[in-house]
Amino acid sequence: MKIMVSACLTGGNCKYNGGNNRTEKVLKLMADNEVIPVCPEQMGGLPTPRVPSEICDGLVKTRDGRIVDREFREGATKCLEIAKREQPDLIVLQSRSPSCGVNQRYDGTFSGTLIESSGITAQLLREKGFPVADVEDLLVTERLILRKWEESDAGNLYVYAKDPEVGPIAGWPPHQSVEESLDVIRNVFSGAEAYAICLKTDNKAIGAVELKLNGHTDLTDRDDECELGYWLGKPFWGQGIVPEAVREILRHAFEDIGMQKVWCGYYDGNIKSKRVQEKCGFRYQWTTEGLDVPLMHERRTGHVNLLTKEEWK
Repeated sequence: MKIMVSACLTGGNCKYNGGNNRTEKVLKLMADNEVIPVCPEQMGGLPTPRVPSEICDGLVKTRDGRIVDREFREGATKCLEIAKREQPDLIVLQSRSPSCGVNQRYDGTFSGTLIESSGITAQLLREKGFPVADVEDLLVTERLILRKWEESDAGNLYVYAKDPEVGPIAGWPPHQSVEESLDVIRNVFSGAEAYAICLKTDNKAIGAVELKLNGHTDLTDRDDECELGYWLGKPFWGQGIVPEAVREILRHAFEDIGMQKVWCGYYDGNIKSKRVQEKCGFRYQWTTEGLDVPLMHERRTGHVNLLTKEEWK
């Protein structure tokens, strides 16, 4: 797989202060893939180190008041040219940067205040349809990338979610069209901790794993507890992919986002799901008969398991 990545994440000393944002998850990606490091700010002609910059009233300005908008946009254009030429399967960018921030950036007041908006380069690449991910939204394992869902995943989602052996046993009907899969991405797989399961070889979605936070699960009403859910396309069954994904998202739950307990359930007869939970250390809690399964218009017997942070350690 070919990956374009903010150069600072690979260990390149190109941050505004002359340092880097080297991270283990990016190093894992680099070990198995072709990597194209880019620094839009350097590519636009700015020196390193340099005065910090933020976007203010649509222009990029330095903390001491100089306008460097032209340099930022020139760097973004050069990154786009590289992306068009190289056609990367995934673009991983540094969080909150005025160039590379994907979901958030600083608001232009140099006060440390974040807003929901993108940096110059991230916005341009997204507008041109490239698969852009914030580094903080990625989880990486030996074989897998867990990343946020994109609307461009709808075709792949439909390929696996239309299979009658995948959804119904988990409580949802097979998808009937790519349009339905797109609607699911927009309205179901939109949670803060909803991830597409992808192989590191091609970044294509083959399943889903999610931590359903308080307000989106009926198994807990606590902010430090959540519910785990997952499914995988049938061609990938029996390869240990779901346990690998689950172990990483459990690490994320307990180490990164402060969960103390993770709940997980399965319906009677879903032996594969039961085995995944047993492999990952969950303990049986209770069984409920006559449980309503609204998407399937039926009732089933459901089983609930639990893993605490202490048990996970």
